Amino acid sequence: MAAIDILFYVTVYISLFVSIFWLTVVLHPDSGRSARRAREPVTIIVPAYNKADTIEKCLVSLARQAYQTRVIVVDDGSTDSTGRVAGEVVKKYRNFKYMRKKNGGKASALNLGLKYVKTKYFGFLDADTYLKENSLEKMIPYFKHGVACVTTIIKVDRPRNIVERIQNIEYALASFTRKLLSFRNALYYTPGFALYKTGIIKELGGFDEGNITEDLEIGLRLKSRGYRIDNCTESYVHTEVPKSLRGLFSQRIRWYRGHIHNTKKYSKMFFNRRFGDLGIFVLPFQYIVLVLTSMLLLLGIYDSALSAGRFLIDLYITNFDVRYLLSSANINLITYTTFFWVVLFALFTLMIRVSEKKVGEKISIREYMVYIVLYPFINLALWLNAFILELAKKEIKLKIE
Repeated sequence: MAAIDILFYVTVYISLFVSIFWLTVVLHPDSGRSARRAREPVTIIVPAYNKADTIEKCLVSLARQAYQTRVIVVDDGSTDSTGRVAGEVVKKYRNFKYMRKKNGGKASALNLGLKYVKTKYFGFLDADTYLKENSLEKMIPYFKHGVACVTTIIKVDRPRNIVERIQNIEYALASFTRKLLSFRNALYYTPGFALYKTGIIKELGGFDEGNITEDLEIGLRLKSRGYRIDNCTESYVHTEVPKSLRGLFSQRIRWYRGHIHNTKKYSKMFFNRRFGDLGIFVLPFQYIVLVLTSMLLLLGIYDSALSAGRFLIDLYITNFDVRYLLSSANINLITYTTFFWVVLFALFTLMIRVSEKKVGEKISIREYMVYIVLYPFINLALWLNAFILELAKKEIKLKIE
């Protein structure tokens, strides 16, 4: 059997296995929240670096929370008017506090703010992210026994151009995936906005200041210590996203490199039964599926280009007699490449459709088509770049985005 045949059948088998696994998770009943708890105050840390355009809207979204909220703004050495804008908002509210530090990255800003947190629960909200009203009171009841962190749905704030709309679909898929992972106690990252038990995070030593994706690192650290991360789908935040491909590539390569770095750091969890589905299935299979689908995608690109080239040559030889070519045996429409593209299209469509309903998004047919056609290639390019940069050990600057 040829190598391509082996690759094809292995990919089909694993894809079928993964699909069945996630189908059983989708059908899993949501246990919901625990009993309603007392309205204990929550502290929100807002790390900010050069966010003068968005920080006021961010802080106002926190001020509108009906829940008792204390806010600590940590200016990480901004060089624009972030400090002035934040200072003006902070003056209006007794429960808001502003502090400034030398630029050192998001984790260092969070750790500084964490020193001043006295409440049982705290969270951090990026300065370009806006919290929906009443989100906190919906998230707090999820802190059942063993739960150290609660995440929520993240939505793109008013997507306009094609780059933002692609991310809007991506965020919907990611939000739904987090819910699925939480059903199996396999959620291991805390992006955008999350609430934490203050005592546990302080006991773990706070956030890793040398890490480029501190939200992923703290999630894996919590899971490695046996804590649970839950997900609340009744609340959400809106966030600003990169508006250009260049900005998107810069952000995602940092995220993907952070993912590679942190899963390597916690590689002891891979194939480890102690960590349940996260160790046995989720962590290792994400890389297995990534490798297999990337190889098939590259093969599909090569095969499609080769077929197109042969067709053009045959077209020229037959004096552009298209009907003859289509009726001849020179064209075999049933190929591995054709099958791969059809399956990829069907799976993406199904995933987007389910995610769209579960997280309350409305996605047009045109956006479906653009995402399905473009995203696999964008994602492949990002992962390849991330792995190359990691192998080259190219330094990446710690910063707040």
